[in-house]
Amino acid sequence: MPRKRRILKHHILDAALDLMRQEGFDRFTARKIAECLNASTQPIYKEFKNMDDLKIHLTDYVIDFIKLNVFRIEEKQLDIREVCTNYILFSKREGRLFAALFMGRELCATTLHEAIYASLHEVLSYHEIASQHSQAERDELIDIIWPAIHGYAILTAQGKYTMSEELLMNKVNHIVDHSIKVWHSGLAA
Repeated sequence: MPRKRRILKHHILDAALDLMRQEGFDRFTARKIAECLNASTQPIYKEFKNMDDLKIHLTDYVIDFIKLNVFRIEEKQLDIREVCTNYILFSKREGRLFAALFMGRELCATTLHEAIYASLHEVLSYHEIASQHSQAERDELIDIIWPAIHGYAILTAQGKYTMSEELLMNKVNHIVDHSIKVWHSGLAA
């Protein structure tokens, strides 16, 4: 008798991420994930207690995905402008996934945003303008830059903004430059 194929946790998480890319959370069920795997739901419930447990693990998996593909944390000298551009490009290329992650309520948005803030701090710790400042001061800079960048990413994911990469980089440079000016004026006060 041939041995059955083993479906591992990372296979299930990959399938769940692919399902989110295709359909968002509209049809996010164990049965749909199993269909993507060409299997029954048994391997899913063998690896995860229930769908909530799967979503918790999927949140961690997505955080790693974003760190690798957007923040590129392994590239230690990545500039804040590049990170902001990558984030908006991610929302453009992966609009449905971006919407499911950041505009839905299925995954823990708080956990995602905390991970993004931690990654932003890491990036800013290498940035010449912010590296000499305290974490509290860098928080202030993030609180100025990030709402504009995240809002821009949401509007891009929704199809409101459809610009070339060059135009997008100019927009990001403008947002970052303006944010740094506002931040510096607040530090001087």
